[in-house]
Amino acid sequence: MISKEEVQILLDKLETSIADELESQQLDFKQWITRSFDDNIKLMLKMAVCMANGGGGSVVFGVADKVKGRSNAILGVPEDVDTTIFQKRIYEKTDPHLTPVFEDITVPEGSTRLLLMNVFPGMPPYTTTDGSATIRQGKDCIPYTGSLRRKMMDTSTQMDFTDEIIHEDWQSLFSHSAMERVREIMSRERVDESLLTLSDEDLLRSIGALKENFLTKGALLLVGKPEAISKYIPQYKWSFRKMISDTDYSHRDDGTHAIPVALYELERYIAVDNPMVTVESGLVHPEFSTYPTIALREALLNAFGHRDYRMNGTIMLKQYKDKLILTNPGEFVGGITPKNILHHPPVARNNHLMDLLDRLKLVNRSNLGVSRIFRSLLIEGKEPPIYREVGSNIELTFISSPLNKDFKNLINHMAQEKNHIDVDHLLILQYLIRHEEIDTSIAAEVAQRSMEQARELLSKMQNEFNLLESIGRGKGRYFTLSRSAYKLLKGELQYERQQILDKEAVKIRILSILKTDRSLTNKEIRQLTGMNQKQVQRLVKELEPDGVKIVGKGAGTKYIYSP
Repeated sequence: MISKEEVQILLDKLETSIADELESQQLDFKQWITRSFDDNIKLMLKMAVCMANGGGGSVVFGVADKVKGRSNAILGVPEDVDTTIFQKRIYEKTDPHLTPVFEDITVPEGSTRLLLMNVFPGMPPYTTTDGSATIRQGKDCIPYTGSLRRKMMDTSTQMDFTDEIIHEDWQSLFSHSAMERVREIMSRERVDESLLTLSDEDLLRSIGALKENFLTKGALLLVGKPEAISKYIPQYKWSFRKMISDTDYSHRDDGTHAIPVALYELERYIAVDNPMVTVESGLVHPEFSTYPTIALREALLNAFGHRDYRMNGTIMLKQYKDKLILTNPGEFVGGITPKNILHHPPVARNNHLMDLLDRLKLVNRSNLGVSRIFRSLLIEGKEPPIYREVGSNIELTFISSPLNKDFKNLINHMAQEKNHIDVDHLLILQYLIRHEEIDTSIAAEVAQRSMEQARELLSKMQNEFNLLESIGRGKGRYFTLSRSAYKLLKGELQYERQQILDKEAVKIRILSILKTDRSLTNKEIRQLTGMNQKQVQRLVKELEPDGVKIVGKGAGTKYIYSP
């Protein structure tokens, strides 16, 4: 991208050159179209798509490109045009969405105002919403045809924004406080002592943060001063809100500090209202917080590491009374979705930044971060995290839930028996605590596994771990907690009550309704009991000796009482 200062230097060359001669693969000059506001938006839309497909670039609006002399070429743009309108229209009219950054440039000529539009490199191909597209080649925007797209994808690799070099003295950009936070984290994670003894410069060189004696943008995000980050990555920002309701907050903070400093500040804010519970266990009294430190740290580092740094926006952490919501700009990449995020092979938008974080032991690149988030919550009997894709943002929610001491005891018991309980098993156990029964299809969905893998999980939990009992055969087969698991979690009497009394109570309730000459559908019984469709079908089958009959077929099926 070109800076405003660099544009000013180029404008001086207009005395002896025309703007067209100053253009390049990543720079274009365009004259403002005075006859129509919409025509300017169409031009900006075309140029945004063109530059994005060509690897990113900049367009200066308000300069005629075929005229020599500053006063003749610099015509300017109207003073009253609002750049937020341009951003919004370009975002709405591009697929995938583009969010160029606009900056004003003040000049003495013309209307005294020029517009600089910076389009950051992304993941092409980009098109307008009507399917048209161009691509920058040299100084021209040419049609981005199907064969050209295929050729470009076959011969090019994705540009990494965080791998770009900043050609400025790195020491003037360097933050000693950020580096100190980096070393604290490295020491806590027990990295190789030889790394900790290196000087700041040698450490940066050893991990690839210094290239050709210059910092990369990824390195700037780790050890840069806030003002340097704001200058070279203006779209970067983090924010915290202590929420009173969905619309009001009692405290806020915003910053552009380097990632390690931002991590420290955000964890500090959460700690103010992250109650601890002490569990007595012999001579050791371990403490457990509402939001486990491991889950929070991994989530925050993932948000910073995978954020789309080409987009304006903020990494926002909102702390409510009953939940935490973390959002970061950028959609899921590489086929990852909320439904497969737990086991999908790792995919990074910012490979260089993630490499730096990995080498400093701040993250793990083997896709263990998401598993750690799930496990640290589930192992304490808490609700699993909830991932969502909201527009062009990724949202992660932690539900405030107390430590389940009985569940923790069950996990400790399994460890003593030398049975390793992984995240898949924990998810199934958590589901059974809330729903009492699970079948293979639900287990596959809950654990984000295939049907075959889900069958293996359930079989192992039954036959090796003795955590489950199976009921029924074939497609009607389902699983419940075993007596031994139930005893550890809820006690022997609770197990007996759940197995006998609750089921009988449900039967009596359904029979009493049907005896009033009223029919019920499967859906209505589900609403009454909280059961799923298959559970209702099994229940009705058991009620047939009591006079319950099935009438109709398919969607019209009803249950009646006919003694």
